[in-house]
Amino acid sequence: MYKPRILLCGKSKNLPNAEIVGQIKFRGAAERGEFIVPGGVKYADKFKLAEGSFKIFLNGAEISVDTLRKILDGAADYIVFENHDEYLLRFRELYALKLVDRVITVPTLLNYARDNFFALDNAVQIFNLIHAQRVLDADAFFIKNDYYMFPDLNHKIAGVVAEDFHFYKEIFPTLAACRFRFFDAVLLTAERSPAEFIDALIETDALTENIWAFVRRSSALEKFLAANENIFEKISVFPAVNGHWFLLKKFARADFKIYIVTHKDAKLATLPDGYEIIHAGHTLAKENFGYLGDDTGDNISRLNLYLNEITALYWLWKHTRQSFIGFCHYRRFFTTDGENFLSTDSAREILRDSDIIVNDCKFGYIALRDWKTLLSTRPLAEHVIATIRKFIARRQPDYLAAYDRVNDSFGVYCYEIFITRHEIFNAYCAWLFSFIIDATEEILATTDIASSDDPRTYRAVSFVAEHLMTVWLIKNRLKIKTLPIIFRDDV
Repeated sequence: MYKPRILLCGKSKNLPNAEIVGQIKFRGAAERGEFIVPGGVKYADKFKLAEGSFKIFLNGAEISVDTLRKILDGAADYIVFENHDEYLLRFRELYALKLVDRVITVPTLLNYARDNFFALDNAVQIFNLIHAQRVLDADAFFIKNDYYMFPDLNHKIAGVVAEDFHFYKEIFPTLAACRFRFFDAVLLTAERSPAEFIDALIETDALTENIWAFVRRSSALEKFLAANENIFEKISVFPAVNGHWFLLKKFARADFKIYIVTHKDAKLATLPDGYEIIHAGHTLAKENFGYLGDDTGDNISRLNLYLNEITALYWLWKHTRQSFIGFCHYRRFFTTDGENFLSTDSAREILRDSDIIVNDCKFGYIALRDWKTLLSTRPLAEHVIATIRKFIARRQPDYLAAYDRVNDSFGVYCYEIFITRHEIFNAYCAWLFSFIIDATEEILATTDIASSDDPRTYRAVSFVAEHLMTVWLIKNRLKIKTLPIIFRDDV
C-alpha cells in the first residue's frame, strides 16, 4: 500500500499511513515580524522575499531551496506541518518560494493525500488538459479535490460518485452503471498496483479509447508503463506534482460491420466497405444466393417464418464479435443525405456522441397495439402481445412497464435496424433471447399460425417482436441518434 513520503515540520516520530523521511524546520521573515498585519494575521503585502531572508533546516542541517525542491522531486512527496498555526505563519514565505503546492497539514494529509496525491495544481492541470472533452471521472477525483465548489467548470465531465455534489454533468452510482456509455476519455487517479491498473483498464475498456491516469513518481505503475509502452498506441506524459499525468491512447477498435439481412436475392452488385449480406431463414430457403447464412452452429433459422430477421440477429449474436455492428434490411438502409448508404466511417463518428443509431416512425392517431391488429387480426395480435408479456414478466419483470408503454404508444424505433457498439448489441440480444424464443414456441403451440399460409397470420409474432428494441432502449436510457432511411422498392 502506498504511503506518502513526507518531510515533517513537527516533533512526531510517526504518522498513520505516512512515511517520515526527514524532519524539517524553517526560519525567516515571519520570526522578524515582517509579515504581521493589523489583527494579528500573518500575511505579507507582497509575495517576495529578500535573498537570504529564509533558512531551511533538514534534520538539523541547513539546506538550500533548490536542494529542498530536488528532495521533493525524489525522496519526498510533501512537506507536512504538524502545527496548523505554524503552517499559516509560513504560508506567504512558502508561496513566494513556489513551494506551497507541496505543503499541507496533517489533517489534509490524512483526508486527501493518501488516495489523491493532493495538490490543487494537479486538479487544475488535468481539468485544463481534458477541457471540452466528454470524460468519466471514474475515481471521483474532482469531488475529492473540492472541485464541487466550482459547478460552472464541469463542462462535459461525468462522475462515478455515491452522492451528487452538483458538479458533474452526469452521475453514475457505480462503474457498472456506465456500461452502455462511451466517453472521449476515462480518468483513473486512485493508487493502483500494475495488476489493479490492468483490471481497471479491462473494466473500462468498452467505455473509451483513451485513459487519463495519475501515475505517482517512482511507483511500480510508472515502471510498468515504461516497460510496456507497446500495449498502447500512444503514451503522452505531462509532469505534475508528485508524479505525472499519463494519456494512454488505446489501439482503435477498427472492426466495423453492417449486416444486410435478406430472405431473397438482395440485388446488390457492389456493397459499401464494411457491409455484408446475411440470409435469414437459410435452413428453410429453396434457393441459395451465396450469402452468409444463419443456419450454422447455434441457430434458430427454423423459426424464421415467424420471427423473420430476428433469426439472423440471433446468429450474429452467437457468432460475431465486431467492436461495432449494424443491422439493416435489403430494402432499408441508413442515410444522412437521402441518396447514399451510411458509411462505416460516418457511423463511427456518430457513435462517438451517441450510443446507438436507429430509425423512428410514428403511426399518427393509432396506438401500436391497435396497429398490430390491422396487420393480422385482433384476437391473434392480442394473444401474441399477452404471451410475450407473460414471458417478459417471468424472465425480465423490470421491463413490464416499458413493454406496456410501448404497446400503448404512437411511435417506436422501427424495423429492428440499428448500428451500435458490440457491448450494447450483446446486452440487447441477451435480454431479447431470454424470452422471445420460448414465447414464440408457446404461441406456435396455442395457435394455428404454423399451418397458415397467410403472411398476416404466420408473421404475427414478428409484427410485435420487431418493436421490442424500443422497450429495451427506453428502459436503459441510451443516448439515441435517429437517422432517415433509403427505401429500395426494386426488390
